[in-house]
Amino acid sequence: MRTRTEAPDSLPSSRPGVPMYGRAGTHAAITRPQLDRQQTDAEVLVGVDVGHLTPVFGTMQPPRGLSGLIRRAGYRVPEHKAGRWMLLLLGDRVDVWESRLRRQRWPVLAVAAAAAGLFLWRRRTA
Repeated sequence: MRTRTEAPDSLPSSRPGVPMYGRAGTHAAITRPQLDRQQTDAEVLVGVDVGHLTPVFGTMQPPRGLSGLIRRAGYRVPEHKAGRWMLLLLGDRVDVWESRLRRQRWPVLAVAAAAAGLFLWRRRTA
């Protein structure tokens, strides 16, 4: 018989998952079959605290460019440090600008033209 102060699931007979728990009092874990590891050709970043890849992971956005360098530096920092999260946020922001430059080629051409003009101007005046 349950008293008023007990939780509704304190009795094993009232818990829906009791048959899967194993013997009462042993704290036996449910044994699950091992998952097959996902294979990849792309680079996947793993933090220093984890040390290994989970069985399933995403490879849709592999690290590349300047944002990839920033993210790699962020993943070398332990998770409990604020610098890690600042580097990962900075990497996200840089990735946005990189994708904008890839989509719209005119800023790249403008910077290249300005650099070429500056180079020629300095060459002429020297």
